[in-house]
Amino acid sequence: MILEYDGTGYAGFQRQAKGERTIQGTLEEALASIAGHPVGVVAAGRTDCGVHARGQVVHFDLRGRIPSNRIAIAANSALPRDIAVRTAEEVGPGFHARFSASQRTYVYLIWNDGQRSALWGRFATWERYALDLDAMRDAAGLLTGIRDFAPFANAGGDPGSTTVRDLRRLRVRQLGRGPLIAIEATANGFLRSMVRNIVAVLIAAGKHEVSGVDVAAIAGAARRDLNRCETAKPEGLCLLRVDYGLPTERAGKNA
Repeated sequence: MILEYDGTGYAGFQRQAKGERTIQGTLEEALASIAGHPVGVVAAGRTDCGVHARGQVVHFDLRGRIPSNRIAIAANSALPRDIAVRTAEEVGPGFHARFSASQRTYVYLIWNDGQRSALWGRFATWERYALDLDAMRDAAGLLTGIRDFAPFANAGGDPGSTTVRDLRRLRVRQLGRGPLIAIEATANGFLRSMVRNIVAVLIAAGKHEVSGVDVAAIAGAARRDLNRCETAKPEGLCLLRVDYGLPTERAGKNA
């Protein structure tokens, strides 16, 4: 199942012990109501509080005879307006939403203007000072590739046996001629808040607060506390796509 959601009113994807409103909890309740039995879902990525998704992938088991082509319609009738099922299909027993994924792509939107936006405020982070896109692209080129991304990982989460990831694409571009800037990141996996910490460094580079030498030093640091850039805000981040099968071609600095 592919999900789209506005994460503004949720405490992240993963169900919380404290009973906070989460995407997982809301989705499981909706699926249980149409299936007539408890349903547990597994996601390709556990997005943080306030983070959105356009292409989140989940898998789950259903008992009974609900046709796969009716699941999306039935689920959407039981879900709130800020969560929508885009597609649903039956998969084989060997498929796993998280572990079968070859790569994930996130996009981070920045509203780069002297005044805030009433329409984009939920989905783009406001940065009032003009950003140097060429400096941001140069910094992005220093971060792509296979490396230890511990300096870009916040505490918590499940990094697995290593914090090494392959950042295959890190693209900085202006959308049209307006104030929106998009930072697109594709990797074989992401650590907790990794994209938001990368974005923070790119924004600092765009404001000429850090140099290329500084970015290289941060990338080569051993710990998150050696990266002085504060984690970028969550509202600009969206899980755009999850790919299964062969990864796409590597790309670095692109306009």
